[in-house]
Amino acid sequence: MQSMRMPSSASSMRSAVSRRPAAQVRAFLFTKDKAPAVASKKISAKQTKEEVLAEVSTQFDRWNSTLATLDPKQVAALYAEDGVLLPTVSNKVRTSPEEIEAYFTNFLTLKPQGKIDECNVRLLAEDTAINSGVYTFDLVKDNKPAKVQARYSFTYKRLDDGQWYIVDHHSSGMPEIVSNPELEEVANLFELWNASLQTGEPKNVAAMYGPGAVLLPTVSNKVRTTTEEIADYFTAFLKLKPFGKIDASNVRILAKDLAINSGVYTFKLNKDGKESLVQARCSFTYKKFDGKWMIIDHHSSAMPESEEKKLAEITALFDKWNAALLTGDPAKVAACYAPAGVLLPTVSNQVQARYSFTYKKIGGEWLIIDHHSSGMPEKVVKVLEKELVAV
Repeated sequence: MQSMRMPSSASSMRSAVSRRPAAQVRAFLFTKDKAPAVASKKISAKQTKEEVLAEVSTQFDRWNSTLATLDPKQVAALYAEDGVLLPTVSNKVRTSPEEIEAYFTNFLTLKPQGKIDECNVRLLAEDTAINSGVYTFDLVKDNKPAKVQARYSFTYKRLDDGQWYIVDHHSSGMPEIVSNPELEEVANLFELWNASLQTGEPKNVAAMYGPGAVLLPTVSNKVRTTTEEIADYFTAFLKLKPFGKIDASNVRILAKDLAINSGVYTFKLNKDGKESLVQARCSFTYKKFDGKWMIIDHHSSAMPESEEKKLAEITALFDKWNAALLTGDPAKVAACYAPAGVLLPTVSNQVQARYSFTYKKIGGEWLIIDHHSSGMPEKVVKVLEKELVAV
């Protein structure tokens, strides 16, 4: 194997968008019988295996955020000088920084943003790790949104500057996928609808709905059956600057030129300058008119087991505990606590106190597993001083 020259010091490296330190010859990456020409810089505080794995897990986010810069030099800078890239959509094996940069020059025109669907991170040797699994990219091709799923393997090496670099990146298409262009086209219709929301124009959103369309919206009791009524609903909704994403999707072709996509979506909203997330169930029924898919039925409903409902249930537990106090029966109060519950009581006769109740559902019933009650800190000192004088 041809030897690879390492930079003599960290000062010989370029900046983050330029030359990376070279990884050692691959024989050194996975074996310990030969030492590399330049040893990796030792971390001052010895990391545990779990800490190293957690650090490696973040490297995909670093790579993905670099994709968002749309700068191929910055992306290529994440690869070691002798890094190898086997890309998803190119037969050519890229073995130099220039070849890797050239690949991303083309790929970044699709404005890719990835997310991990499944990952498996392992430590192969000291300062060498691998993350393999499945990822999905959101792309923009021909001004239309698209999704591409692929398998990946990133092999990382921590080099002499203490940074992790990609020494091998293999990305391959899913081998068992039987492509159904029509299903993919229907799945992408949500992205077009969401893009119309971003225009802030109710008429643009209403234009996504076909003749005779019906809208059963999330936050209005009124069933909207005309273009004007649909636009009226979005006049109010768009003031919240909604941005949606699909959490769960089920696309089916019902008949020729008729399809449905039902599942769960989440909206990021902005009300009074404060951001919030709202999740809801959705059903979009589409019909093709003159070759164009349009919504003919859109049903959106709040999640029936909402967080608010759960929080209300937990809040009511205090009333249950307080009612037990009013019985004057210690056994009934104690029954509110789990078998291994812990109580840190308030030790003065103050009426006002701070509290923490930690609840756990046991056998279908919420029970207290930790109850910490303490006097108000700005008063308790005076109380304790009196108690000490009395002693």
